[in-house]
Amino acid sequence: MRPKPNRVLAAAEARRLWKLYGFKSPKELVMEDLAMARGILVMDGKLDSAAARLVRSGDSGIVRISDSIREPGRRRFAIAHEIGHWELHKKQSHVLACTDEDMLARYGASPLEVEASIFAGSLLMPDHLFVGRVAGRRPTVPVIDDLCDYFGTTLTATALRYVETSNDYYIFVLSENNRIRWWRASDSFGDHELWIENKTVLHRHSAAASFFRGEPVPNKPHYLDLTTWISRLPGIQSNTIVEQAFALPSYGQVVSLLWLP
Repeated sequence: MRPKPNRVLAAAEARRLWKLYGFKSPKELVMEDLAMARGILVMDGKLDSAAARLVRSGDSGIVRISDSIREPGRRRFAIAHEIGHWELHKKQSHVLACTDEDMLARYGASPLEVEASIFAGSLLMPDHLFVGRVAGRRPTVPVIDDLCDYFGTTLTATALRYVETSNDYYIFVLSENNRIRWWRASDSFGDHELWIENKTVLHRHSAAASFFRGEPVPNKPHYLDLTTWISRLPGIQSNTIVEQAFALPSYGQVVSLLWLP
């Protein structure tokens, strides 16, 4: 049986670095400077089959970030992810190459990669700042845009972090090629046996499906029948679900944030 990722340890290690260096805001968190303080030199260069690679030699290391990465938020996350490996996985490997897939904290992914991504999300968007910035606001387009700008993070990482830190019923879904690619739910669902079937074709009434038909994605939350998205959800007394969709045309993907009204 594959070991489970230690999410608590990964988040705690990120909090430790914030406390150690006395960061007060995301603007003070310069990833290259933090990496150097931890003994890592960050370089950009060509990587054929990875987004980032960490090479460790004793107390020193080199992180190479693919020069194909153009988004500042994506580059910040890649560096944070490799710092996560550096701090959490000293005994596992001296060379780690991570793809974009590895950096998504998905169910079924390698525990090491999940831990590094949890660390990265917690480092870039620490709980004490992120939860306060959300302040109970629903994850509409203006709210997610505000969070991305403040923390210097990508829409995907920010939306996922919103779900992970929420005490309410929220679901993150990434769709590609008009199919559900993967999803993650907030801990609030607990034992409700929530299930969304991966690889299934999107329901035609979903906001995400409009993107793959070549239509504009609704800019505001979309109210839908619960079965539009959820295959199984016993114990929840609701027939409606709300979807806020975010198109990612550069990647041919849509992020949907779902919640119960």
